[in-house]
Amino acid sequence: MAKILVIDDDQSILDFIQSCLEDEDEYEVVTALDGERGLVECERSSFDLILTDIFMPFRDGLDIIREVSKMYPKTKTIAMTSHYGVGHTDYLKAAEVIGADLNLRKPFSCADLMAAFEQLQIS
Repeated sequence: MAKILVIDDDQSILDFIQSCLEDEDEYEVVTALDGERGLVECERSSFDLILTDIFMPFRDGLDIIREVSKMYPKTKTIAMTSHYGVGHTDYLKAAEVIGADLNLRKPFSCADLMAAFEQLQIS
């Protein structure tokens, strides 16, 4: 069973991802409402995959990805954000440069999430 940590400051995103995975018997999902709590969860347990929003209070997703890449190199990471577009820094590309294995632009569907899991061979 793959253990997944989802970090996002939007409870509706946490609920959505949990609902996508709740019928799948192969995932255990843990959630955190900010980056600092997410890092605490990383210290408590090991995870196969971490999905993290980029823009959050206390610790942003880029910090999370840097820390996880350094401390838990076998843990895969997916960066998520809805902040992108013309004239803005491509934060999802930046996340990949610093170590994210994949990125998802919000909003995304359950099918998009499952395709990302398949691409990363998370099961």
